[in-house]
Amino acid sequence: MTRQQKKHSWNPYTSDVQRFSIYPRIQQPRDESLKPGMILTLNINDVDQKGNGIVSFKDKTIIVYEASLGSKVKVRISRVAGDTAYAEIIETLSEADETY
Repeated sequence: MTRQQKKHSWNPYTSDVQRFSIYPRIQQPRDESLKPGMILTLNINDVDQKGNGIVSFKDKTIIVYEASLGSKVKVRISRVAGDTAYAEIIETLSEADETY
């Protein structure tokens, strides 16, 4: 058997250093930031000039297309840009109680 024919599925010269370490693992905080495709339930607190709902969520601003003020909606995040996320309405759970 030649050297090129014998291949390992793992590298025999490395080992899992962290597994054999005497130091405890430091838990990394989970990144629970907004990502495209996430589904959230939000209350629309403000509306801009174009009729889009504006919501503050975990130090980020979410703009919900065509949302009415005071309504509770289930949304899907479509795009995230910096500290602003854009969302589309999947389902309207409750409409606003007041007419504007």
